[in-house]
Amino acid sequence: MAYSRYRPTSHFIAPHSWSNDPCGAVYIPESREYLVCYQWNPGTTEGGNCAWGMAKSKDLVTWEDCKPAIWNGTSYDSLGVFSGSIVSRLAAGKRVLYLYYTSVSALPIHWSQPYIKGCETQSVAISTDLGQTWVRHRNNPLLTVPPKEGATTGWRDPFVTQSQSLSKLLGLSRDTNYMMLSSGERKRGPQLHLYKSRSLSSSSWEYVSTVLDVGLHDYISKRSNSRWGINFECASFFNMGETDYMIVGVEETEESKRHNGHSLLWMSGKFVLNEHNLPIFDIRGHGMLDHGVLYAAHIFKDAENRLIQLGWADETAKKQLVQGQGWAGCLGHPREIAEISRPLVHDVESWPEWHIDHSSGVMKTLGIRPAPQVDTLRQGLPDYSSLEDLKTLRSKSYELKMTFSHLCGLEKFVLDVLQSPGCTEVTRLIFDLEQQQMVVDRSRSSLQQLSATAPDSGDLRLLPGEDLQVRIFVDVSIVEIFVNDRFALTSRVYPSMETSTAAAYDLNGFDEGNVKFECWQGLKNAWPARGSGCGLLPELHPLYQKAENKKMDKDSFATRSEMPLEMAAVS
Repeated sequence: MAYSRYRPTSHFIAPHSWSNDPCGAVYIPESREYLVCYQWNPGTTEGGNCAWGMAKSKDLVTWEDCKPAIWNGTSYDSLGVFSGSIVSRLAAGKRVLYLYYTSVSALPIHWSQPYIKGCETQSVAISTDLGQTWVRHRNNPLLTVPPKEGATTGWRDPFVTQSQSLSKLLGLSRDTNYMMLSSGERKRGPQLHLYKSRSLSSSSWEYVSTVLDVGLHDYISKRSNSRWGINFECASFFNMGETDYMIVGVEETEESKRHNGHSLLWMSGKFVLNEHNLPIFDIRGHGMLDHGVLYAAHIFKDAENRLIQLGWADETAKKQLVQGQGWAGCLGHPREIAEISRPLVHDVESWPEWHIDHSSGVMKTLGIRPAPQVDTLRQGLPDYSSLEDLKTLRSKSYELKMTFSHLCGLEKFVLDVLQSPGCTEVTRLIFDLEQQQMVVDRSRSSLQQLSATAPDSGDLRLLPGEDLQVRIFVDVSIVEIFVNDRFALTSRVYPSMETSTAAAYDLNGFDEGNVKFECWQGLKNAWPARGSGCGLLPELHPLYQKAENKKMDKDSFATRSEMPLEMAAVS
């Protein structure tokens, strides 16, 4: 009962134990499958990363467990295989996958602790059988010393890609590979470091520059009230049209109001050359990729070449509850990232999320919305198509889709979800257009105070004359809200009453005739093959223990796929 009480059913989630960052999503055209890896610490609900768990999917919403891609090794990665990325390439007509990760040999690693020499290095594992087996490169680790050495606050999460923008700027071949590492310098601020190499399997990655170097606790921009933190994590970059974009996880101080001091930021701008002829990123717009608990964003291209983003939704429940249920963490639904262009509206020039181009009369921002594949979680036509019907809803898993039109800009709409009889327990979703805020009020989400009760909130700014378009996903303990294809907020709630399954609304006098409404109940199970079992632990954990304890040698394994990867090598 404890295992399933707050466990989402339509989301990507590990079979058991602690899990966090998505870190290696890729579409493989030969198998027509997606592989998604994630940080996993089987056997405990405590934070830690001793494996890259892995799953596969044909549709990006229903999944099947695979054996982990890699476990901790015995030397340079004996204490952790931290986040990174997977690169897919054709070599002599054969599909080759390169799994880049941060190899950890000493702990703790945190901005608040002195940096241990050699604790983080960068390594690669390679698969030539479409991800079924992975083998560490014989020249690992590929990078061993951070640019700031002992002053480093972190140096991890390799994101590897090609970049037409950077190659053109630097006068390099278009097939040049770039690696971005998330970092920070003590007493200075967060940083992003860039490396390049012509060969993905080479150990000759060359340092290029610090492409982003921001001041400790400085304001992000003159148009923003938000400040930089102390260290970057899980950074990535991409290009859309004439604009370059970056996504970064920001580690803040303990005084931050955000969950675990984490925030998820996107930036628009351009790679340019500085006075030393080195590439840096010029920020021209920025915003929150998610205004709630979602963190550690990971991006990849789907089968239709759309840019898809995954992120980690941490637990906000009290430690005792998490230990009792035997698992922690899930991923948010896949999201599509796309650029949004609008004719220039002068009223929004102070909003940092819009990059204003006066010469063309156009303004641009980064859009974020549920990926098209998420629609297939619905099982048929809407169960309800009248707002009044929302009052009869009794479910822990559903999607709501609403459009509010003919707005004056002073409205306040309240939707209650996971509500108990008598409204003693309720999670309130508040869309306050006058205050330009969207708030998830968790003060009464759980009578037993099972988790944090501070609200999740974010700036919600509509353009003049714009409708309010809302999509809401409720899945047992995770709530995801999307607004107008450019606002996202993820929250976690833990109602203590089994009867907290109702919904309600208060439009504060707004005409219901101006609201379009649809609701789908009972979203698909994301893991149809799992059944009621506990997953992969009985099969795989003993093998991991034997390898870690060095009780087996190379000849003890019947096949190469069972060989501890640190014992193998590739050319």
